[in-house]
Amino acid sequence: MKILQVHKYFTRKRGGGSVTAFLEMVKILSQKGHEVSIFTMQDKSNEPTPYSKYFVSHFDVNDERSFFEKIKLAPKIIYNREAKRKLARLIEDKKPDIAHLHNIYHYLTPAIISPLKKKNIPVVMTLHDYKIICPNYKLFNRGKICEKCRGGKYYQCFLHKCLKNSRSASFLAMLEAYTHKILKSYEQVDLFLAPSDFMLKKCLEFGIPPKKIKKINNLFDFKKAENVSEPAPEKNYFLYFGRISEEKGLQNLIEAVKKLVAEGKMADNQLLIAGKGPQEVDLKKIVKQEGLEEKIIFAGFKEGWELKEIIASSKFTIAPSVWYENSPLAVVEAQFYGKPMIVSDRGGMQELIVENQTGLIFPAEDIGALAQKISQLLELTYAERLKMGQAGKAHIQKINNEDRIYQELLETYRKLLLG
Repeated sequence: MKILQVHKYFTRKRGGGSVTAFLEMVKILSQKGHEVSIFTMQDKSNEPTPYSKYFVSHFDVNDERSFFEKIKLAPKIIYNREAKRKLARLIEDKKPDIAHLHNIYHYLTPAIISPLKKKNIPVVMTLHDYKIICPNYKLFNRGKICEKCRGGKYYQCFLHKCLKNSRSASFLAMLEAYTHKILKSYEQVDLFLAPSDFMLKKCLEFGIPPKKIKKINNLFDFKKAENVSEPAPEKNYFLYFGRISEEKGLQNLIEAVKKLVAEGKMADNQLLIAGKGPQEVDLKKIVKQEGLEEKIIFAGFKEGWELKEIIASSKFTIAPSVWYENSPLAVVEAQFYGKPMIVSDRGGMQELIVENQTGLIFPAEDIGALAQKISQLLELTYAERLKMGQAGKAHIQKINNEDRIYQELLETYRKLLLG
């Protein structure tokens, strides 16, 4: 099958878990013998590919710009005509059977959907975040869950400065949402794929027709994890790895560690935070002010083998998110390395955990409950944590089975091609 895969990024250095899921899908489909073409934005760190001549010119919406420069850039962010034109060229040259979209916002934009439909190419779109129902992607603003835009009330984004706490950025996000509502851009997508039951449920609540959405887990190749020695010797730390930002709940995690230290329950254990992000400086200040520098270590951004090693050597990992997580690869990956997980009950993470068997679940934002769960896992013996971690690995292999998910995806493609 000739499959066109589309994402605004084609480098692991940008985009987080959605890019990882995208690249994994590209790799697996290619290994299965499909002809996979790529459409993305130019970037010096892109993966090698023969399709780069079709890629959209590089720009970064996060670069510092004057107000007037932002206004000038707005049409490109909302409806990128260059992307539309270049994708039409790729379609003409490669003639894909089906197109699978991932995150296309701001750089490629939904402008690329029309040349696909003009050629009667079925369009599938994986929902890695909430952008099609929420202008700021997250259903989260100012530290709280926010669903004010439900029913297409996108002006709420502007009123509450939901994007970057910026009036101009929020106005642009509102304008973008209304533009594609008027153009019915997303109505041209034949089928949305939700990686979690929670994403499926939330999209249905916001009005996506049931016949236009189904659940399929992200494709993920776990073979690379098998290169890590197992079981790895434990070191005296538990781990958070990922983006350091408000919605990830790290301030609550720091407060939970502070509570455990005060109660004498941390012993010689440490919390290791691996990652980078906009909240990093503020959190480091809090740790210093609270005198927790020996107990909470910021390890910086880790990737590749170095990340695998710190996961495999941890006692357990934590995802204390306060926003609606979808199906984070960090939770999947940690369990595949045989690590027990502590996750909040916010969003789709709890779908990946069997309480008291593969990990623990706590009520989001409940610092006392989080501290109790950390203490519970620290009090287990190495053998007990190992047993829980191995149960987690077996569980995640079952629900994220590569061959089964590949067959589900292929069958979905075939049904759309048959009309």
